[in-house]
Amino acid sequence: MNNPDIPEISRIGEKHVENWLIENGYSHFKIDRLRTNVRALQATGNMQSVLVLVRTVLHPHRPLKFSDYEIDFLTRRAAKKQLVAYAAYVVLNDNQDLAGEISWERLGKG
Repeated sequence: MNNPDIPEISRIGEKHVENWLIENGYSHFKIDRLRTNVRALQATGNMQSVLVLVRTVLHPHRPLKFSDYEIDFLTRRAAKKQLVAYAAYVVLNDNQDLAGEISWERLGKG
C-alpha cells in the first residue's frame, strides 16, 4: 500500500475491528459519527454493547493513545447510549493485514 490516505487506512482498521467483534459474538453494527471525520463503531454483544474508537497506523509505526479529550468525549457518548466505551489500536502491514493483534483499552468507569 503506497502512501495511503488517512481515511483509507482508518476504514481498513475499522473493518479489522468489526471482524474481530463478529468473531467474538457481536452484531448489529452501526457507525456513530462523533464529530467531523471522527467515527466510532457501535456493536451489540451478548454480555455488553460497545462503542469503539479505532486508531489505525501502518507498520512500523505504533498508534498513539487517544487524548483525554477524545476519551472523555467517547465515554460520555457511550454513557448516554448505555454502551461500554473502548479504544482499539490497529497496526497494518503493507498488505492491509493486521501486523500483530488489535490492542484494546476499556475506557471510563464500569
